[in-house]
Amino acid sequence: MRKSTPMMEQYLRLKAAHPDAILFFHLGDFYEAFFDDAKILSSELDVVLTSRNGNPMAGVPIRRGEAYVNRLLKRGHKVAICQQMEDPHKATGLVKREVVRVMTPGTTIDEGTLDAGENNYLCALCPGEDRHGLAALDLSTGEFTCTDSSDLSELIDEISRLAPSELLLPEGMLESVREAVLGVLITPLSPQAFDATSVDGAGLGLSEQGLQAAGAILNYVEQTQKRAVEHIRQLEPYSLRDHMDLDPFTVSSLELVKPLREGQERGTLLHVLDRTVTSMGRRRLRRMILAPLTDRIRIEERLDAVEALTQDDMLAEELQTLIKDVHDLERLIGKLGTSRMRPLDLLLLQKTLTQVPLIAQKLAGYSGSSHLLDAIKGALGSEKIIPLCEGFGSMLVEQPPVDARDGGLIRDGYDQELDKLHNEERALRAEIAALESTERERTGISSLKVGYNRVFGYYIEVTKTHLDKVPPEYARRQTLANAERFVTDELKRYEQRISLVRERALSLEIELFERALKRLASEIPLLQSIADALSRLDFFLSLANIARHNGYTRPRFTDKHEVKIHGGRHPVVEQVEEFVPNDLILKKGKDLVILTGPNMAGKSVYLRQNALIVLIAQIGSFVPAAKATLPIVDRIFARVGASDMLISGISTFMMEMLEVATILKRATRRSLIILDEMGRGTNTFDGVSIAWAVARELATHVGAKTLFATHYQELTRLAAEVPAIVNQHVAVKELGKNVIFLHRVEAGVAAGSYGVHVARLAGLPNRVTETADRILSELLEEAPLSRLGRSDPRVEVIPLFGSEDHPVVNALRKVDVNSLTPLEALELIAHL
Repeated sequence: MRKSTPMMEQYLRLKAAHPDAILFFHLGDFYEAFFDDAKILSSELDVVLTSRNGNPMAGVPIRRGEAYVNRLLKRGHKVAICQQMEDPHKATGLVKREVVRVMTPGTTIDEGTLDAGENNYLCALCPGEDRHGLAALDLSTGEFTCTDSSDLSELIDEISRLAPSELLLPEGMLESVREAVLGVLITPLSPQAFDATSVDGAGLGLSEQGLQAAGAILNYVEQTQKRAVEHIRQLEPYSLRDHMDLDPFTVSSLELVKPLREGQERGTLLHVLDRTVTSMGRRRLRRMILAPLTDRIRIEERLDAVEALTQDDMLAEELQTLIKDVHDLERLIGKLGTSRMRPLDLLLLQKTLTQVPLIAQKLAGYSGSSHLLDAIKGALGSEKIIPLCEGFGSMLVEQPPVDARDGGLIRDGYDQELDKLHNEERALRAEIAALESTERERTGISSLKVGYNRVFGYYIEVTKTHLDKVPPEYARRQTLANAERFVTDELKRYEQRISLVRERALSLEIELFERALKRLASEIPLLQSIADALSRLDFFLSLANIARHNGYTRPRFTDKHEVKIHGGRHPVVEQVEEFVPNDLILKKGKDLVILTGPNMAGKSVYLRQNALIVLIAQIGSFVPAAKATLPIVDRIFARVGASDMLISGISTFMMEMLEVATILKRATRRSLIILDEMGRGTNTFDGVSIAWAVARELATHVGAKTLFATHYQELTRLAAEVPAIVNQHVAVKELGKNVIFLHRVEAGVAAGSYGVHVARLAGLPNRVTETADRILSELLEEAPLSRLGRSDPRVEVIPLFGSEDHPVVNALRKVDVNSLTPLEALELIAHL
C-alpha cells in the first residue's frame, strides 16, 4: 500500500471528524474532494473525476464554490468547508487547514439554497415515555419554537406542516419516523446531544423532552457554524391546540400551499391570498395559512386590523407602496447574526432602515381601534431607529464590492482618516501621471506611457520602434509583440508608497465595516422587532387588498354549534370562471349533509369551498361569502380525491380507509369534515356499507359538522333514521336527453348521477353511450341496493367466513377476481 503524504493524512484526519459530510479541501485555487466524496462530486455536479496518487479526486474552483455547495445542499448533502488558515507562500512545512463551517440543508442561510417565500426549518424530535418534544429553528431568520405532546402522531403531523429541510433524531428512532417524513434529510444524533443545559427554559412550561429537542438544535448549530450565532430568538413555546390541526391529507386535498398537479401553483389558496410585496410577508402568510388560529380573541384582533385597512384605501395603498422598497430584513439579520454579512447585504439593510421612518410617519395618521396596528406603529416608530440609520446611513458606495476585502466600499466623506489616505493615493497617482510627461520629454519617446497591472505593478511601456531611445536606467520587465515594458527605481518607490497607502486604506475600510456590523449586531433585538412589524403589516395589507378587490366580508363567530354561510364562493375557482355562490346552513342538531348530484355538477368544489371559508376565517381574514357566521373549528379533515401511495404499496382504497380511521379517531364535535365519494375504491356493496356506517358514526357519535358527497343514493335514506343528517343535492335541469348543470345546491335528493350524460360530454362514441344507457336501465330495474337498511325475508345473508359450506360461497372462492373482466363479472352474478 502506497504511503500517505502529510497532506493526505491531514485530509483523512479532517474527514474522520466529519464522516457524514462532503469535505471541500482548500488546495490552491480549488476545493478538492477525495475518495467517495470525489465520486459524489463528479456524479452530482458533473465535474471531471481524476486521481491523485491512485486516489479518486475531483475539484471545483473556489471562486464558484458557493454555487456548487448550494447545488449539493439542494440534493440533500452536507458539505464541510476546509480552509487554508495561513498563506502557503509564508507557511513552513504543511499548510495549516481547518473546517470553518459545516453547511447542511437545515442550517444554510445562503440565498442560493433558500426559497424567499418559505421558511427553512431545522427540526429536532425527542421521544419520551409519556411526552415527546419537538423544536424548530429557522437559522436564516432566527425563529425558534418548541412544543410537546403525548401523541407522537400529532408531532409527526406538525413536522409535516413545518416541512423542515433537516430533522435531528436520536439514534435508534430512525425507522419509526423515516417513512412518515419522506423527503426530509434525517440526521441521527447520540442521546447525549439532546441536552437541555444550553436552553434557557425557565418559566416556559415545557416538558423535559421539549427542552431537550431545543438543546439538540442549539448544540448542532454550534457544531456546524463553528462560531457564535447571535440572532437566534428566545425559545417560544406553543401548544398544538393554539392552531387548527391540519393533517397532511387535508393540506394536500385543499391545495393550501401546493397544487395537486405539478406546475399549477395558481390553483393554491396561497396564490390567491398572496398580495404581499415582501419576502417576509409572504413567509408569514404561508405560515398563517398552515396554522389557522383557534383563539377567538386573537382571530378578532387580526380581523380588526384587516378591517381598518379595508376602510382606508388610500392609507393601505400608500403603505404598500412604501413597503415594496423593504428588503428581506429577517434574513439580513440572519447573516448579521452568523457573521456572514457582505457589503451588499449591509447596503440592503441600510436602505430598508431608511424606509422605516417613512412607513412609521404614514402609519402615524392611523387612529383606528386595531390593537395590532397600534403595536406595529409603536415598533416602527421607535426612537432608536433614526440614530441607527444616521450611524451608517451614508457609509457605503452605491455599488459596493462583493467582498469587503476587495476594498472600495466606503463612501468619500464618511471617515476623515480614510479620506486622507484616499487623497494621498490620488496625489501619488497624479505624480505618476506627471512622471509620464516628464519621461516623454526627457527621453524623446513620444509613445511612452506609464501603466499598471496586478501581476507586474507599475511599468513604463515603449513601442519597439523607439527602443533605441530607452535610457540605461530602465530595467526590462516584460516583452510584448509590439512593445517592451520597463521599470525604474523611481517608479518602484512610487509603487511601494501607493501599496502602503492602499493597505492602510483597505485595513481601515474593513475596520469601519466590521465596526458597523458590530454596532448593528448589538441592536439585533431592535432589528428583529422592526422585521416582525414589517412582516405583520405586509400580511395585513395583503388580506385587506384581497378583501377589497374580491368582495370578501368579515366573518362573525358564534359559540353555538352551527354554520351559516350565505353566498359562499370558492376563492380559487372564482378567479378563473364565472361562479355560482351557494349557501351552507347547518343549525344546531343538524350536523351532517349527504350531498348527491351528478359528476361535473360541482360537489367537490362545494365541499372544498366551505372548508376553505372556515379556514380563511380563522387565519384572521375576510372570507369569500356574502355573509358567514361560524363556530371556532379545532380541526379540518378533508378526504377529497384519490391519493394512491403506490411507492409504499398502498392502494387508493387502503389509503382512504387509513384516512377515515384517522378522522374517526381524532375528530371532535368542534371539527369540520369533508368526505368526497368515500368507498368508491372497492365494490359497490362494500362501498355503500362502509360509507353508510361511517356517516352514521359521524352523525351519532362524533357530532362534527360534516359534508359527505356521494354517488350512493342509498345513503340518503339515513336522513330518515338519524335526525342529525340532512339531504342536499346539486341541481340540474333536464332537457330531453341533455342535462344542464346549474351548480346550485338545494335541499333534497338528486334524481340521478347522470354518469352516462357526463360520458357523452367527454366524447365517448354514441355506440358506447347508447349501450351504457341500455345497461343502466336494466340494472335500475333490478335495483339490488334499494333494500339497504331494510329487513327483507327474501334476502338470504350468506356468512362468508362461517364454517358451513354454501354453493355460492364455494363458487366465489374459485373465482380469480384479478383476471375477471367486467362482462364476465356480470355474467357470473347472473349465473349465481
